[in-house]
Amino acid sequence: MAGISFQIDWQDGDGLKGTELAATFASLRIDVQGETLTQVFDSWARTVRDHLFVPLYPIAEWLASNWWFLLFEHENVVKCDDPAFAYRHSLGTAADGYAVPDLTVVASGARTQLRWAPQPQPWTRVKFLNSGSAIVDRGQFRQDCADFVDTVIRRLLAHGIGSTFLQDEWTAIQAADDEEASFCEMSAGLGWDPYDLDDDSRDRVISLSEQLGDLSEEAVPVIDSADPSKDCSAILAAIRAAKPNVLLTDDSLPSFIPHQSTAERPWEGGYRLAREARSEFGLDGLPIPDTESLASALNQSLATLRRATEPVAALDGLQLVDGVVTRGASGGMSLGLKARGETGMRFLLCRALCEAISSHQDSLVTRGTTQRQQRNRAFAAEFLAPARSLRERITHPIVDAEQVDDLAEEFGVSTQVILNQIENHRIAQFSAI
Repeated sequence: MAGISFQIDWQDGDGLKGTELAATFASLRIDVQGETLTQVFDSWARTVRDHLFVPLYPIAEWLASNWWFLLFEHENVVKCDDPAFAYRHSLGTAADGYAVPDLTVVASGARTQLRWAPQPQPWTRVKFLNSGSAIVDRGQFRQDCADFVDTVIRRLLAHGIGSTFLQDEWTAIQAADDEEASFCEMSAGLGWDPYDLDDDSRDRVISLSEQLGDLSEEAVPVIDSADPSKDCSAILAAIRAAKPNVLLTDDSLPSFIPHQSTAERPWEGGYRLAREARSEFGLDGLPIPDTESLASALNQSLATLRRATEPVAALDGLQLVDGVVTRGASGGMSLGLKARGETGMRFLLCRALCEAISSHQDSLVTRGTTQRQQRNRAFAAEFLAPARSLRERITHPIVDAEQVDDLAEEFGVSTQVILNQIENHRIAQFSAI
C-alpha cells in the first residue's frame, strides 16, 4: 500500500525573510495514490501546474511538532468539534502565509487516513483543484514523512543552519526508545503533547497504560481526555460486571479460525467474517428479524440471551463506549452492553460476537473509528442483513424509502443499516422521492 510522495526541487530563496525559509524554498509536489494534492491554478500565469513554490521548513516543522498525534491520535465525534484537534491534524496550520494543501491526517490503527479539499486561500495567487481521501499504510506514511523531514534538515545543515526548533524536536523523536515511544503514543492518543507534560500528567499516562493493558488501543481513542482515569475505571468495572453474563461457551462459538489479509480493508474483513459465521450457524441468507430469532440462530434460549444482555450500569457514564466483551470463569463469550432498544441491542450484540470470534482477549465495542470498530460494525450489518439476501429482494437499480423500511422490518435492523448495506455493496441507488 503506497504512502505519500514528496517531490522536491530546490529553488533560489533570496529575498525571503527568515534564514530557514530562504534556505528551504522549493518546488513541491505531493501525491497520494495517484492523486496530486498540489495541483493548482495559478491566476497570475493563467496556467495549471502540479507543484507549489513554498518554503519547506514550516511543513517539516508541522510534521515534527505533531508527529505522535498524526500517527496515533484517532478521530471521534467529540474531537471532531475541537479546534485544537483540527490544529494538530491540519497541514493548513503550517501555511505561514504560503499556499499549502488543506490536508487532514488522522490515525486509523495500522493505517493513516488522509483527506484533502480545495479550501479558498485568498491571500495567495493559486487555487487548489483537487479533493479526495485515501487510507495509506501507517508505516509507509511514517517513513515517507521521516524522509521528507530528513531532507529538509540536510538542506538546513548545508546552509550552515543548526539548533532550530525543527532540528531539536526531530532529534528528540529519533532518540525515543521503545518505552518512551509507547509513552508518546498513548499520550498523543489522548491529545496530550508528550513533550509538554508535568510530572502528574506523565504519571497518569503511565498508570493508564498499566491499567488498560491490551485494551489501550481501543480505549484511548474514545475515553475523555479531560478525565481519562474516570473512564478507565468505568471500563474495568464494566468488564468485571460482565464476567457472569455468559452467552456463548467456547463450544458454541464458531469453530473456524478467523484470518485477515494485510491487504484486506477492515470492513471487508468484517463482511467476510460475518458470512463465515452465518455459514457456521447454518443461517445461509435467512433473516433474523427479532430477538427470539437471534437467540435461536445462536443456539441459545431467549431467557439466556436476555439475561446476558441486561444493561451494565458501569457503562452509563461512558460517552463513546457501548459495550465490553470478556471471558467468564468457564470461558466462552461474556458481554456487557449499554441499554438499547431491541434493534440496537441486537446490533451491539453482533458487534460483540465479532470481537469474541476474533480474539480471546477482553475487548470493547465503541463509537470510535479504529480498524477494529470498522470491522465489527461491518460484521454486524452483514450478519443481520446479508448483502446477498438484499440483492435477491432488490430487483431494480433504484430503491425508495418505503422499500428500505420494509427491508429494515424484515431483517430486524435500522433503516440506516439497510441503507449502508445497499450503498457499501453497490446493490442499488436510494431515492428518497
